[in-house]
Amino acid sequence: MIKIIRSFLCAFCFCVFGLGGLLIGSVIFPIILLIYKPEKQQKIFVNTIHLSWRFFTWLMCFLHLIKINCPESKRLKSLRGTIVIANHPSLIDVVILVSKIPNSVCVVKGSLFKNLFIRKVIGRTYLSNTMEPDEFIACGSDVLSKGYNIVIFPEGTRTIPDKKIHLHRGFAYLQTATGANILPIKITNTPKILGKNQKWWDVGASVSVYDIIIKPSISYDTKSPLQKRAAAIDITNKAKNLLFQA
Repeated sequence: MIKIIRSFLCAFCFCVFGLGGLLIGSVIFPIILLIYKPEKQQKIFVNTIHLSWRFFTWLMCFLHLIKINCPESKRLKSLRGTIVIANHPSLIDVVILVSKIPNSVCVVKGSLFKNLFIRKVIGRTYLSNTMEPDEFIACGSDVLSKGYNIVIFPEGTRTIPDKKIHLHRGFAYLQTATGANILPIKITNTPKILGKNQKWWDVGASVSVYDIIIKPSISYDTKSPLQKRAAAIDITNKAKNLLFQA
């Protein structure tokens, strides 16, 4: 019975998320476009998503579906112009991180730009992982130069259990192009819910605890194009060790 109730509560939360996305994209964003000047619109769009996803995570915590432990929340709130990378154990990782990090833009799967509920939301603020490398570097550099943070999941999808980890190097090349700091964040959730190949309603009988663990920053300062590939490989290897080793 407890599992059934929790599944119902999870369904309720995702209904709120979907309807909220429709409301923001179809009503609130158009109002922002009408009222505010172009130079202010992006910041308001980003902060609107931050606050709405903060509400969503609060709702899931309030209903005892999840609990979030983030000892360094104050540090995340103060980030500016940082490349935030994280592992990706569950469906709501991006929502949790964006709810914790103001002024953040995320790189998301290209398929989400076709999603009925959130395409109008992320379409104005987020970057697609299907961008060509040069376009990604250009857009990412512009975002960072304006003081926004970029949240990236280098795996490109949720972690597949028992499969060898492979990280895409886009975030590393972005660092070598901009000199921005990379902040790795390790996410764990126990018991596991909303994972790859796991049904969304399979949330178990107990609260899933999310631990948000900040790892040491990674940075390189290289101006030579010949060194950028070697630097990107090294950055990626360091990131992999920080995110996936105990």
